[in-house]
Amino acid sequence: MTGLRGRTALRVLAAYETVFAAGALAGGICLMVGAPGFRLPVVALAPLGLSDWVLPGLALVIAIGGTLGWAALAAWRGDAEAHWSGYAASVVLAGWLAIQFAVLGFGEPVQWVTLGLAVLLVLLSRFAQRASSP
Repeated sequence: MTGLRGRTALRVLAAYETVFAAGALAGGICLMVGAPGFRLPVVALAPLGLSDWVLPGLALVIAIGGTLGWAALAAWRGDAEAHWSGYAASVVLAGWLAIQFAVLGFGEPVQWVTLGLAVLLVLLSRFAQRASSP
């Protein structure tokens, strides 16, 4: 990573990915324990053959939180190619949202917020990529 602009872009990307990963971790844990506001109808899990939200919560922690955490670590380290980790996390997140939309439908506001956050992740990854180019 060269120059102040490139380092700044990476720090912004790293901070965003860190907060996003923490949100996925907290959300996954809340889903697993059935915290208020996270008690979703179990009937929505019927197509997946599940009877509770523990496995989806664990998947949220590992798949989304883990991917974003890995991407944040690359950006915090100052890896010149960290933007690719941001793009990879965006792809995983898009897959996660596709499954959510298929299982839960399009009515949950959190899905649309997450979609907006995923778009912002792509834009920040692109910003970091462009800032690292000579």
